[in-house]
Amino acid sequence: MTRNICLLSLLTLASYGLLPLKATALSQDNEQKSTQQDAQMNDEAEGVNAPVAGTSSSTTIYKVVGKDGTITYTDKPQKNAEPLAFDGKTQNVVTAAKVSPPPPLKPDTPKPKYRVVIKSPAPEATIRNNLGEITISATQTGAPKAPIYRLILDDAPIASNNSGVFKLSGIHRGAHTYKVELTNNTGKTLASSPVQTLYLHQASALINN
Repeated sequence: MTRNICLLSLLTLASYGLLPLKATALSQDNEQKSTQQDAQMNDEAEGVNAPVAGTSSSTTIYKVVGKDGTITYTDKPQKNAEPLAFDGKTQNVVTAAKVSPPPPLKPDTPKPKYRVVIKSPAPEATIRNNLGEITISATQTGAPKAPIYRLILDDAPIASNNSGVFKLSGIHRGAHTYKVELTNNTGKTLASSPVQTLYLHQASALINN
């Protein structure tokens, strides 16, 4: 009999539309729970991807000290790792030492230009002297002045002095070449006159007899 009463109650509720209402309420409750779970999963995903407030967009470097004292730097967070903070202006730049510019080069001192000319005798001069006496005179033109004159007669040095005047005797008759050089105190040649030629004539002993 009790079974019959339960069946009648169910039929009565169904006839008034109460059973569909309960089913609809259960369905809505399930949908709300599903929506809340989806929202919670989205929040967790966003929490993983969201940047941590106050951190830099650049990679964080960690300092890890090992048990043996070895220090390692890495960008991966580890246990007992110490994050390092760097100044934004930190650069791997070595300041070069200031090098003083070399002193300016001194201009080359111009080399002195010595000049000497023969005053007498004139080129191709003819000299008549039975004793074979000849005077050759030279002078320096311009500056500076060399200390020593040296006479070269017939390609051989004959005499040196500081006056430039050479008095020769006992020269044989005929043609003779000569020039005058300027030298320093060590004998180095500084300048030379052009080579000239003179002709020495002597009276013949047969003519006098």
